[in-house]
Amino acid sequence: MFKSQYNTNPIIFSPDGQLLQLNFAKKASDRGEISLSIKSKNHIVLLGSVKSELIQFNKENRFLTFGNNFLIITSGISKDGRYLNEILKKNKYQQENSSNRFCQIPDIAKFCSKVMGRNTYYSNTRLFGIKLILVGYDSSGPYLFEFNPDGSFQETNYAGQGKGSNKIIGLMQEFSKKLDNFSLDELINQILLFYIKSTEKSKKKTINENSICLSSIGKNLETIVLREMIIKFYLKIFQKRDCEVDKNYSERNEKYENDESESIIQWSTYESDAWPMD
Repeated sequence: MFKSQYNTNPIIFSPDGQLLQLNFAKKASDRGEISLSIKSKNHIVLLGSVKSELIQFNKENRFLTFGNNFLIITSGISKDGRYLNEILKKNKYQQENSSNRFCQIPDIAKFCSKVMGRNTYYSNTRLFGIKLILVGYDSSGPYLFEFNPDGSFQETNYAGQGKGSNKIIGLMQEFSKKLDNFSLDELINQILLFYIKSTEKSKKKTINENSICLSSIGKNLETIVLREMIIKFYLKIFQKRDCEVDKNYSERNEKYENDESESIIQWSTYESDAWPMD
């Protein structure tokens, strides 16, 4: 059997027991732009970095929406992400029309896993060359799911994918137990800190309002995409304080009260950027 057959058929194992196309898909997703997400008991915040060229086009391809309470962000081959998004959107509408009720986020997550797994093990089509983060909010609260190219997934309260994410997974895990009581403002500041830490040793990376996109969803808050002026405002906070994660910073976080009425931004009246919706 020729080696090329292992590369073209995703359901044929190589002699050493590997699925080579799955390895290729993981490499493609690991080379994609970084995607981060963290969750409190009421809100979820997502951050995605974008390439400098064609900024607006890349931003629109980072956040893929299919409703006011669902959002996915992908790392890897962007066309695969858009294609999968259309499949999920169609399934969501079919479920809502047949059951006459809003689709639950765990149901969408299970269907997404089924589609990605089918391409991995049971189909002669190419695997999805992406990792993705699916977030949403329903009657049970906020959900955050992290997916691998083979369709395996897990529910978590933090996720990091793409280039540079391996540098901060340990830091995100350290803070994960403290995220539950964070307000929306605190989540935004925290995810920006994670992103800055992931690019610390990168000489070519410029961090500004054009190099990242931010989105949030949660209690009494439909999917919003933050305008560049708001991102610029939060980034200025880091110019006035030390970005090191030390004990003093942790103590300041613990002293914050979970009171949305004291939010820096009036989120109840915030107008999101125009974004491709349904």
